[in-house]
Amino acid sequence: MDNLILEGVVGNLARALTGRSLLRAERAGVWEYLLRFSSPAADTLIVCLRPPHPYLHRAAPRVPVRALPPDPFAVLLDRALGGARLERIHRPGLDRVVEMAWDTPAGETRTLVAELIGKSANLLLLDGGRRVLGYAREMASAFRAPVEGQPYRFPVARRGFEEITLDPARAGEYLERFASEGTPLAAASAFLRGLSPPLGEDFPSWVEASADPRGALAEILSAALSGRLDPCLYTPLPPGDLLREPSSAGAMPVLSPFPLRRPPLPVETRIPDPEAASRLLVSLQEAIRSDQEIRGRLSAALDREVRRLERLAGKLEEELRETERAEEFQRYGDLILAHPAARVVERFIPVTDLYDPGARELKVPADPSLSPRENAERHYARARKLRRGAETIRGRLDSVRSRVRQAGDWRRSLDSARAPADLRGLEDLLVRARVLPQPKIASTRRPRIAPEGDAGIRKFRTADGFVILVGRTAADNDRLTFQMASPHDFWLHAADRSGAHVVVRNPARLKELPRPALLAAAQIAAHFSRAKGRGRVEVHVTLRKYVRKGRGFAPGMVTLRNHRTLEVEPAIPGTEGD
Repeated sequence: MDNLILEGVVGNLARALTGRSLLRAERAGVWEYLLRFSSPAADTLIVCLRPPHPYLHRAAPRVPVRALPPDPFAVLLDRALGGARLERIHRPGLDRVVEMAWDTPAGETRTLVAELIGKSANLLLLDGGRRVLGYAREMASAFRAPVEGQPYRFPVARRGFEEITLDPARAGEYLERFASEGTPLAAASAFLRGLSPPLGEDFPSWVEASADPRGALAEILSAALSGRLDPCLYTPLPPGDLLREPSSAGAMPVLSPFPLRRPPLPVETRIPDPEAASRLLVSLQEAIRSDQEIRGRLSAALDREVRRLERLAGKLEEELRETERAEEFQRYGDLILAHPAARVVERFIPVTDLYDPGARELKVPADPSLSPRENAERHYARARKLRRGAETIRGRLDSVRSRVRQAGDWRRSLDSARAPADLRGLEDLLVRARVLPQPKIASTRRPRIAPEGDAGIRKFRTADGFVILVGRTAADNDRLTFQMASPHDFWLHAADRSGAHVVVRNPARLKELPRPALLAAAQIAAHFSRAKGRGRVEVHVTLRKYVRKGRGFAPGMVTLRNHRTLEVEPAIPGTEGD
């Protein structure tokens, strides 16, 4: 997302949402989350982390955004921030990072950090000490990977952009930082490319920039700082035409915070509101990417189908050529029976070839385990089978060749399709023709949540917000573990002792529990066991998915794998009953 456009969007959000309460947090798609506010306009903030163009803005007014079943992070957000008041939304620097500070109904401080940084985009929830409580995306890079319970690490600034602001008085300083570019104009252009690539590329064509690079840069920074952006969207066709026929794009739209002197694309659309400009850009990008994705998928499916059909046709043609040997096997049978004294020698029956004018000897293939007559019958059977198969193979070959021609027609339909509806129609056709698999239907099952007030389950909450559930009886233990707990919840039990099953809810799918929560749950497991009062107790810890119940096991009895063990003193630590 363009840094200067993002500055304008955040300014809008600060004016509209500061002081508003969050009604609920939801999931809208893969790595896409909704924050629904209690505001007169019923604002819905969309945070999308999908590469390569993550974004943040409100949904268009009076346009409903459908929510999907929550993922673990959406569950965590809704529980942690439901009813919380947004105290501040701002950018702590000029990188593409937005922070939202919240006050919860319980009087706790929480921070939601949106890192809108290309392939590394993420959304993280922090506690009052800025420790990570959960995050939306796992990062492949160990350097960027967040760790629950550890302090949040701000993304490292790009070289030359450390501690920059939009203060126009610092324009001269920024020119000095990029002095290695050669001229002041080149230095200003390089700096602007880091904030807004299209603006930085266009800057050298500005007459006023050539005359006074520092002054022109200061004016841009001043306008951005005061919210005087003039967003312009550049497209190869009018935006409405592109939405109707995204295949006509030829190039991705370009959004600039200010009009460009040398537009990269022919159609310029001015959109005064940065959020409205961002929404239109996202709509066009998603329409074009969707068109490219479905075209690529259909094209690949047709390529696979044609290759499959060509292989099948080759195999059938080979089988058809084999049927031409029917007369050869018929002749073998005739020759064997025409020589009553013939005998099997190794794997052949030597006979005089009565069909050869020279009456030369012919070695007829034979099975040594069969008599000459049985071998003759075997050759006759092979001849009959080949004659019968020839007609079937010709029919199949005609069908395959017809299917290849049909695939060619589908390919031409794909190439000529312009509107999304045309592509969807072709996709449905290929699904019915079994060229494409049936689309998977997304699961609507919601994560299992412990019912409130369950008399058979004790419930505790740690100081850092983890919910701990404890079974009261053996039957309650089975119900807790195998009906209420999710596979990624943590599971604890006193080692080699009768006792309660203890489950720690893990909606964020943490790989490890923070040490304080782990110790609290282990102490509770030791307390509700037969080892209570006998000093330090060993407690097994694993994930619920590694707990199994064998056939015929008594209530509460289970087997574990992949567990580890720690020693604790039995106690009910500083948790609060719920």
